[in-house]
Amino acid sequence: MKKKTIIHIAPFPIQNMGKGKGRVSTYLPLKGLVNNGYDNIYITNSPYASRDDSEPGIEVIKINDPFVKTGFAYSGLYMLLIYFPLIYPLFLYHAINKGKNRNVVAVCCHSYYLAFVGYILARIFRAKYISKFYGIGPQTAPGHADLVRKTAFGLPSDLYIITDDGSNGYEYALKRGVSPDKIAFLRNGIDKPYNLRKDEHLYKELAPNNEKLLLSVSRLVKSKNVDKIIEGFYEVSEIVPDTRLVIVGDGLQRKNLEKLASELGISDRISFVGAILHNEVFRYQSVADVFISMNGISSLSNPVFEAMACGKCVIALDRGTTRQLIKDGENGLVINAFGELKDAIIKLLSDTSMITRLGLEAKNTIDKWPSWEERVQQEMELINRLCKSKSSANYQ
Repeated sequence: MKKKTIIHIAPFPIQNMGKGKGRVSTYLPLKGLVNNGYDNIYITNSPYASRDDSEPGIEVIKINDPFVKTGFAYSGLYMLLIYFPLIYPLFLYHAINKGKNRNVVAVCCHSYYLAFVGYILARIFRAKYISKFYGIGPQTAPGHADLVRKTAFGLPSDLYIITDDGSNGYEYALKRGVSPDKIAFLRNGIDKPYNLRKDEHLYKELAPNNEKLLLSVSRLVKSKNVDKIIEGFYEVSEIVPDTRLVIVGDGLQRKNLEKLASELGISDRISFVGAILHNEVFRYQSVADVFISMNGISSLSNPVFEAMACGKCVIALDRGTTRQLIKDGENGLVINAFGELKDAIIKLLSDTSMITRLGLEAKNTIDKWPSWEERVQQEMELINRLCKSKSSANYQ
């Protein structure tokens, strides 16, 4: 009997910046599928993807898209002239070519942009259709109005796996008419730190004069608002000179952010670390005094969870359902606008007892969070139940 196969289509790689670096919310469930006996074909047009990302049970197919790393990508014109007429057919071609003569039991779409492709492929293979959305995002997200998102929910799926990232995905799905029994609204898991000791070697490297360290960990994209963190740090540095900012992560905005730091005259006080292995993140968390998240969608993200798990005090922007996790003055600080960041940082740096107290409460809060092993198991149970047999999906 042929092995069960799931076809995945996505605009991003299985890991953001190479093996072991980012997108654990995509990679770990894929590994879970492999461990549950599925072969996976993962098709993407991400510039950061490579066939070398393939491993046993996961075959990565990269579609070359020369525009995807430019500012033109995901503009309305790009979608109209390039994405829909050229990239869409390539997803279909590769999926059909790779899926033929295989026991395709499900098609998993990882993006609103590709919902129509996923729906058509599920019909072609008479397979189950899974919509996996990593939160809902802002209605003004680049390249699509809310119409694209509405269309994605308008194409019926057998299962909607939606990340509880603070952007009210469950409520949105209900509003679009999705039956509650088809929605899996799941929080990302976290890896708990095995060692909370400060990495003294790394600290000396980042803070040669024993400065206070502010930390940001994220992809360097516009929605993370790392530019606002740099601007806030600039204001702080004029008042509290013995501080440094450490920025972990990479992305399309890195050059712009480095240019901003240079224009503000603080390049020598900011460390752009770049993408690091996921298991290295806790080393950087261990040396930070304060963790900052200015995520424009919500701060219910893994870097925040990991900072809290390390007992770090977090300053977060009030967006989405951030306040459901971070209670201002109880287990962190929540600000309403970017202009409040300077005062929040100075408030903490001037009161180390507050940093300690809020950090301890943050750790107590996140100790109740599910591990990645538990999170992946939840998803596997849902997919296994759905794919017990290769019966035709219900598209009525």
